[in-house]
Amino acid sequence: MKTKEKILKLSQEGAIQCYIGSNDEPTEYKGVVLILHGMCEHVERYEGFAEKLTKTGYLVYAHNQRGHKGSIASKTDYGYMSDGNNFNILISDIYEIIGLIKAAHPGLPLFLFGHSMGAFLAERFAQLHGNMINGIILSGSTKYSGVTLGIGTLIAKIICLLRGRRFRSKLINQLTFGTYNKGFRPNRTAYDWLNRDPIEVDKYNNDEYCGGIFTSAFYKDFFAGLLAINNNYELVPKDLPILMISGSKDPVGNYSKNVTKLYRTFRKIQIKDVEFKLYEGARHEILLEYCKDEVVGDCLGWLVKHSQATQKIS
Repeated sequence: MKTKEKILKLSQEGAIQCYIGSNDEPTEYKGVVLILHGMCEHVERYEGFAEKLTKTGYLVYAHNQRGHKGSIASKTDYGYMSDGNNFNILISDIYEIIGLIKAAHPGLPLFLFGHSMGAFLAERFAQLHGNMINGIILSGSTKYSGVTLGIGTLIAKIICLLRGRRFRSKLINQLTFGTYNKGFRPNRTAYDWLNRDPIEVDKYNNDEYCGGIFTSAFYKDFFAGLLAINNNYELVPKDLPILMISGSKDPVGNYSKNVTKLYRTFRKIQIKDVEFKLYEGARHEILLEYCKDEVVGDCLGWLVKHSQATQKIS
């Protein structure tokens, strides 16, 4: 895979690190995939997936989102995105990057692959700008209750007022992630819930740009963004293809229960083409799980099925 790094200056203040992956040889490309990584991680962790995509005939765009590795001015900015609405700014970045992709590769179908926080962003983008994309893959997503999100938003607002937007609240972090490891006791690490593979868990645990506590401003806007998603599912275009993938033991999806609710929501609003697959025993990071080859194969098969146009790019 050939990789180019670009530093993007978008309309919002700051710089965004973006990678563009292509096949080693000139290829008749089937489409473009924009990868949206999760919270408290970075896009370099998707290199293996990106390589499989390029070999199958897809251009890959992948950016480190604001507040994450490569898109922060210094380590002290980790987990802090801007003085504005953090969630909406992430959506704005995606919108502008997609504009750049469409200008560079007109006619190629464009898909979003979002994991965890990235899946939520893909859902919100589909609600606001679903006509700009040809499909979304949601990995490790869920559907939270409105009451839970309302309480979380209120707590985060109060902490922002009392301690400031950059304050890193152990309370909010505990409320968000604190229960995830309980289902995997006795715990070897604080991140056992991510993966059955201890090697991958240790890689995450030892990566200075993974984990940690994000700022109260991020949480305030993140919870509000999730509430907006909950209240606007009907805005998703009915003809937008959706693939949902999740580990059956992913605590983010409430061990299959809440991610199944999300699937039923898409069915209820009459999305014409929505597929849903659970990977038995897998936890949150299914692209790095023991079943990763099956997961990648399913994603590639779905993408090929939903791709039409081709374009020669040297």
